[in-house]
Amino acid sequence: MAGKKVTVSAGIALSAILFAGFSAPATQAAPKPKVLKLLWSDEFTGKKGTLPNAKTWSYDLTNAFGWGNSELEYYTQKPANISLDGKGKLLITANRISDTSGFQVGTVAGTEKILNACPECQFTSAKIKTANKIGFFYGRLEIKMKNPSGVGSWPAFWMLGDDLLDGNPWPECGEIDIMEARGFMPEAAFGTIHGPNFANGNFGGYGSTFNNGVPLSDAFHTYAIEWKKNQIDFYVDDNMYLSVTPADIAPGRWVFNQEFFVILNLAMGGEFTGDIDPTLNQSQMSIDYIRFYSVNGVGKLVKH
Repeated sequence: MAGKKVTVSAGIALSAILFAGFSAPATQAAPKPKVLKLLWSDEFTGKKGTLPNAKTWSYDLTNAFGWGNSELEYYTQKPANISLDGKGKLLITANRISDTSGFQVGTVAGTEKILNACPECQFTSAKIKTANKIGFFYGRLEIKMKNPSGVGSWPAFWMLGDDLLDGNPWPECGEIDIMEARGFMPEAAFGTIHGPNFANGNFGGYGSTFNNGVPLSDAFHTYAIEWKKNQIDFYVDDNMYLSVTPADIAPGRWVFNQEFFVILNLAMGGEFTGDIDPTLNQSQMSIDYIRFYSVNGVGKLVKH
């Protein structure tokens, strides 16, 4: 027992010597839990073949080739291009209407008229937006979707500043690309912001890439931003891969502290994704839901 006492005392004495002059590290408070409150959602319930809720969504229609990205789709609001599947999903489908030489493919009524208006268009597809219906100001906005497959496909879930509707031009209005993908890079999701006077050019924007390791078209994934004053964080399946603040885009101006509206579309071809596989006849994205939350009380849904 005496030996044991000495050993313990020696250990205590040695500890006292080793730690003399050193203060214990301050205990850090645990981070506060993130509190999400659902403010709005579209779960895409409804009968098979019906269009999405007209109270939420309107359409960009006609030729997208002249919109600045050299895209090769013609947007419609036909159920063949956009409709509910009757099982809680929204389907946006790009269907080939011409080959690479411009000759019509298939016998769908109205195709000839489309090709007369847009000889470059190889596909019909769909593009919807919440402009002038609902807007979003900070908070968490997320989509659960399965990406389309096929080289040349370009799915996008993105936002534009609401002041665009009042005449403030792009990129002054700001753009937030929550998720874009390139068909020839099926494992990658891109998150990007665009604004005025960005150092690497407005068209290049500022962003990063999430590599999933396997094609994003193999399963459903969630793509989200959490957005507050002077900060936007980008997520795939709750993995944050990009956080942007005004310092990151200097000398560009931060134009993201305002209301934005949402856009969802499936483009084909264009400068971002490149040439379309000439054997690809159809590409489809499937959307399970879109949800909007406040984060720790920050976030506002704007109804028009």
